[in-house]
Amino acid sequence: MTAPTPVTTEDITGFDLHDIQGNILRGYRMPNARHFALTVGNGGGARAFLGALVSGDGSVAPQVTTASDWADQKPHYCLNVAVTFAGLRALGVPESTLSLFPSPFRNGPAANAGALGDTGPSDPASWVMGGPANPPVHLLVSLFSSEHREPAREQWSAVLKGMFERSALTEAWTQDANALADSKVHFGYRDGIGQPRIEGAPGKSMPDMQPAALAGDFLLGKHYLNQYDGNFLGEVPNELGDNATYAALRIIKQEVRAFETFITVAGKRHNLNPELVAAKLMGRWRNGMPLTLSPREPEPHSRPIGPNQIDCFDFGPSDEHPTYFDDGDGKRCPVGAHIRRLNPRSGMSMGKPHSRRIIRRGIPYGPEFDASKPDDGIERGLFGFFICGDLGMQFEFIHGTWANCDLSAAGIRGTRDAILGAQGDDGGQFVLRTNDARDPIVFDNLPRFVTTRGSVYCLIPGVGGLRFLAGA
Repeated sequence: MTAPTPVTTEDITGFDLHDIQGNILRGYRMPNARHFALTVGNGGGARAFLGALVSGDGSVAPQVTTASDWADQKPHYCLNVAVTFAGLRALGVPESTLSLFPSPFRNGPAANAGALGDTGPSDPASWVMGGPANPPVHLLVSLFSSEHREPAREQWSAVLKGMFERSALTEAWTQDANALADSKVHFGYRDGIGQPRIEGAPGKSMPDMQPAALAGDFLLGKHYLNQYDGNFLGEVPNELGDNATYAALRIIKQEVRAFETFITVAGKRHNLNPELVAAKLMGRWRNGMPLTLSPREPEPHSRPIGPNQIDCFDFGPSDEHPTYFDDGDGKRCPVGAHIRRLNPRSGMSMGKPHSRRIIRRGIPYGPEFDASKPDDGIERGLFGFFICGDLGMQFEFIHGTWANCDLSAAGIRGTRDAILGAQGDDGGQFVLRTNDARDPIVFDNLPRFVTTRGSVYCLIPGVGGLRFLAGA
């Protein structure tokens, strides 16, 4: 077993690629993962564990993967480490430093559960990880591999488990995750579209009509500027915060049978194709094609659109594209559709356009849904990191306000997000505009399609920050 071989020279763009953990700027696209939530039993042992992961000796311990370009070929594993606020305390970070971190990170998601829609079945009391009834989570170790190409998950897991034992680290919770065919989630939609392009960042990104995000919207410290001409590091010491970022970890159970039942029943009730119902709820057809570009069918015949062009759209004219099609009434893509509600693009919705963006790194867990066995009793969902520079301004605002608040804007008044929203006991509503006499159509009794099964807020330090925590 050998460690990935990175190119360690600093990139000419100004990013410290050798210091930034790799899952921030690049999606690994590895289909298999195992995530360990760890409780620290001994601060010294935990510090030694972190030090071993950045020692450079890949023959003894798996090494944290950075954003540096791979020198020869894609490695057979990638590894990333995150630490919670409680974890920083368990590692011995002094209270004077801990007090400098922003309050959402200090308090954690369970403290703001009501605003985030984590009520009812999603209440933290029912969580399997991160809730008040669960063991404390101090560290998160994520191991990624491509088992079909070169099996590595079990090999490196065995090494890690040995390190846990020697370092007095307890597995509070462990979750395997495996990609589904065609990069889909359990609801059948193609995932991984609509990631923000970061100005100057290396690697491939899907073209879109949005301006590139600034590095400081995600990365802390150094010379990075955010869209407010500042930096989200605040007063956190540079030794700990440079090249770090924050992330909201969410374990989201997906109620696939309820979703498939709803689109079928709603389709029959309103004489609509169930696939169109699914597309309207999301704002994209399940193959990823946006309704704005193809409102009637998942594959437009009049003007072929390549797979790398399906994020090149907006919901109306903008200063950059003043003649673009205006879908202000939502007849192509409903105003309340998931992708429009959570990313209004150039639309002015409670702040600057193209703002409050987050990086999503998710992978499904559980087997693919089998319609012939709808009551198999197997849990399936999505394990995801939602990466941002400011948990309150970005993640909590998007998830709490845009997804779960009863906003007064036309087309979404009295509703919550159709996919992620915490619908009430009597169900929610979804408004669908049409070009016929039925306009508008209102879907009633919209059930809750997702349940939060666990969540923590974490800091993903740079390699230098991990060395600082290790005392190296």
